Amino acid sequence: MSGLSLCVRNRLLRWKYGLIGGGVALPCTAVSYWQTGSEVSVAAVVFGGILTGYLLTRSDSETTRAGIQVGIVGGLPILWAVFHTYVAVAGFTQPEWVTLGQGMFLTVFTVAGFGIAAVVGEIGVRIGTWLADTVEGRRNHGHSN
Repeated sequence: MSGLSLCVRNRLLRWKYGLIGGGVALPCTAVSYWQTGSEVSVAAVVFGGILTGYLLTRSDSETTRAGIQVGIVGGLPILWAVFHTYVAVAGFTQPEWVTLGQGMFLTVFTVAGFGIAAVVGEIGVRIGTWLADTVEGRRNHGHSN
């Protein structure tokens, strides 16, 4: 297999498994926000990352930046929380500089939220990679006896 097609294969698999892992996490993060109305828990993103890392490692593909995709997809309810916050503060009668400050805060919150979700996804992918390597190591060791 040529280097270019291997690179394309790795990228497609990262997207495929990143979307699967993020898709697994998404309902859990959405329910966490729906239940509290004020908090988006990205704990499920770790499990989506573990799944993604495990699948990528088992398919002999690179795991580089796959957790970012898991975090972005799994963290989509962050946008729901930002929208609800925007709707809540948009009706306030206040000076324009306060409204501008709130808009900047919501932007920073959104970027930080997705950043945290991406880091959590990367941690999950690394755990999944370790898990796949450990399971494969035991299988290979068992077959050599």
